[in-house]
Amino acid sequence: MKISLQQIAVSLAALVLATAVVIFVSQNPAQIGAQSLLVRALILSLGIVSALVAVYPLNRIFSKKPGSYIAVVCLPAVVPVFLYYLLIMPSQAGVGFTAEQLTSELITDSSSNGLVEVGFSYPIYTPRIRVTNKSIFTAQVNIFLRMVDANGENSLFRAVRNTVPGSGLTVESAVRGLVSESDDVLFLPLALPPLSSMSGQLVFVIANLDDGSSFTQAVGSAYQAQFEIRSRETGALLYEFPLNR
Repeated sequence: MKISLQQIAVSLAALVLATAVVIFVSQNPAQIGAQSLLVRALILSLGIVSALVAVYPLNRIFSKKPGSYIAVVCLPAVVPVFLYYLLIMPSQAGVGFTAEQLTSELITDSSSNGLVEVGFSYPIYTPRIRVTNKSIFTAQVNIFLRMVDANGENSLFRAVRNTVPGSGLTVESAVRGLVSESDDVLFLPLALPPLSSMSGQLVFVIANLDDGSSFTQAVGSAYQAQFEIRSRETGALLYEFPLNR
């Protein structure tokens, strides 16, 4: 079977497109999950059809029959994709979120056995959590730590953000720079892909206390201590789960 230069060119172009689709989908799950189900099905189908077009010149059965190849091979190959996104995936979807705390840690400086100080001596609390998005669309959320003492006084702390507004140096921006090299740290807002879980460390600057022992005592004596998942857009409370003391 002789393959023409034109067929080789088309095959290479299709292979490049298929590779690009695979890389884009695998590296951008949150962005893909924000699209409609039909758009997601079309994107994946584009990658599948491109891969099949790339290997078409090697198919002896449909040699010089591109129309038959598309009808018999390409179209049936993408039918399961549309069935999954338009029928199966919606039936698997739940509502809202689930979350749990996995570990509870304060950042410490081993050389002095004290808390790392970032301009101030505030404790830096870095609990590890796991959050699951049960819906079929990407969710943009912020996570807060709320502590209520025996007198009913509320203290609300937002985890460190990925982008801190303003150009001046703040405690939040300093802490952001301190922990930015770790791949395990989650910065707000969290973009949670559909039907998937995300785990990592949140970073809270406990700005109303002076040291780690004060924070430990505050947590131990708190009437209520919990994490709150809130909508990035509206601030509405979406889910809450307890802090492990």
